Amino acid sequence: MKRKWMLKRCKGDIKTLAKSSGISETLACILINRGIKTESEIRKFMNPSLEYLHDPMLMKDMDKGTDIIKDVILKEKPIVVYGDYDADGIISTYILYSALLYCGAKVKYHIPDRITEGYGINSESIKTLKEEGYDTVITCDNGISALEQISLAKKT
Repeated sequence: MKRKWMLKRCKGDIKTLAKSSGISETLACILINRGIKTESEIRKFMNPSLEYLHDPMLMKDMDKGTDIIKDVILKEKPIVVYGDYDADGIISTYILYSALLYCGAKVKYHIPDRITEGYGINSESIKTLKEEGYDTVITCDNGISALEQISLAKKT
């Protein structure tokens, strides 16, 4: 059976935006539907650059987090990067793990087993990591809704 892609209707002058941005009308429609609506926004999206990144210190409590990590590294205490088993979880774990190694951290990573540990942060894994001497856990691609596990990690 032959399938046909259906695009959500777009509000705006797709033809003009596509032409001025040098992209197809289909791509212009997709970008508009994702909130990328001006030529400038399209240029930034299609040609990513470090100069377009937001200041990371604008994130809530970023200074507290960086101070904790810096302190742990300087005191040569171990850190565990707790990732996720999907593609972006593995990549984000690798990037953070590599950056911490570069900064001189004593670091290991933990990618949960999908079958035995399930999705997200696993309480038993947190307990095991604590028993292994890991007081500092940094999560990648998980943790935002793991309030119980975060509370457990803070207590243990």
